[in-house]
Amino acid sequence: MSILNTNIIYPLLLIMSTGKRSFEGLGRIIKKTGKTIKKKLMLASNSFSLSHKIAQRMFEKSKILTLAIDDTLIQKIYSQFMIGSGRFFDIKIYRKIVAYRLISSVLTDGRYAIPIGCGFLFDKELLTGNEIVKSKIDFVKEFILLAQRLFPEKEIHVAADGLFASVEFLKWCLDNKIEADLRMHSNRKVEYKGQLYKLNEIKRMRLGRGWMARSIRVKWHDLDLSITAEKRIDKHNKQTIVFIVSTYKGRPNQHVSAYKRRWPIEKKYRTTKQFLGLEECFSTELETQENHVAAVFLAYAITQLEMKLRNHDTPEDAIRALKHKNLDFLMNRFCRLDAIFGDINA
Repeated sequence: MSILNTNIIYPLLLIMSTGKRSFEGLGRIIKKTGKTIKKKLMLASNSFSLSHKIAQRMFEKSKILTLAIDDTLIQKIYSQFMIGSGRFFDIKIYRKIVAYRLISSVLTDGRYAIPIGCGFLFDKELLTGNEIVKSKIDFVKEFILLAQRLFPEKEIHVAADGLFASVEFLKWCLDNKIEADLRMHSNRKVEYKGQLYKLNEIKRMRLGRGWMARSIRVKWHDLDLSITAEKRIDKHNKQTIVFIVSTYKGRPNQHVSAYKRRWPIEKKYRTTKQFLGLEECFSTELETQENHVAAVFLAYAITQLEMKLRNHDTPEDAIRALKHKNLDFLMNRFCRLDAIFGDINA
């Protein structure tokens, strides 16, 4: 059975492109019209189905996998008429922008990361009250259950930032015996040794010289949780304390290491925006936007595969190497991956 097929023309063109990744821009690579390229764009479900197969083969020998989850804004500065887009506050530039708010997940073994799902989070102002719209927690639960279906025999660990550290989600993780590490704000009040404290007020969490991390057990809204304080020192020797909330008991270094395994999803967003055109679909149709995002993430999965096959250090190295190939070469190489998966697992 083939792992991929001829429908991967669109993600391969995303990798090959050196200009804007509009339909017209991608069409110029193979001397086709933008309308022809749009027809090559798979449904999002089909793109993710191929990504899932890549993940299953790449990680079949891994015992533990991390499901990293995060959101980002996909800026759409050229149009305010894209269905589903809204005005969201961008914390990087401290102002509102017209964008889609995207939530997504990757499975990683610590070295490679394969996207397995995504969805749009809509601005409440755009809703009429009749739509069935998923919340960020709805998506997170779906991503976790999907990862468990893809890898029923493996241990799946969850890592996410403070956006997802809600009572609802932590309770769901505890009820379903899911190990998760998430960022928590320092002003959260927890019960420690029978008293209520803000996290930054607990003396045990103050890290003196020689201490890089400490963990304690607390109650938060009647949930039994672990809290880890981690000391971080930047290149200017400035120290900050980060708090991590966990649904399981572990050593401080375990929680710190587990939370750091969310880094691959940050890397995925950066690479797909800068090198694969995540923000460069100009269609006003929501379904087309969703299909484009899924194709970009499939392209990223292909770069992860190329990293493993050719021992590249970064996905950017893999992209640069693939850009020197023509489309026929890439189609022949990636349309039937069964033969080369043997080399991956050797």
